[in-house]
Amino acid sequence: MFRLLILAAIVAAPVAAFAQSTTEPTTPNRCLLGSKSFSPGATIRSAGAVQLCRDDGTWGATEQTAAGCFYADAFYSVGATSAVSGNRTMLAVCQADGSWSTSTIEPPKS
Repeated sequence: MFRLLILAAIVAAPVAAFAQSTTEPTTPNRCLLGSKSFSPGATIRSAGAVQLCRDDGTWGATEQTAAGCFYADAFYSVGATSAVSGNRTMLAVCQADGSWSTSTIEPPKS
């Protein structure tokens, strides 16, 4: 009887090992720019043109409009405004091509 139990344990051991195999979850690829990461399909201006984040995690040139502007490791949506350093009468505006343009603002009247 004891021999049958040992034999059954030896035969059943490899079967249990097969049931424990696992698969690693796959993470979606991300494109990096500065310290920011972007999902596939994101568009951002870089290297003088609008770039598209591809499914494999690399950037490629595209004719699409940019989702926003990237400046000083920060992302701004199209239409966002930012003060121009050292100038109280100028405002930077994020354009659809991912570039910044400036516009003047009226100084407050006293």
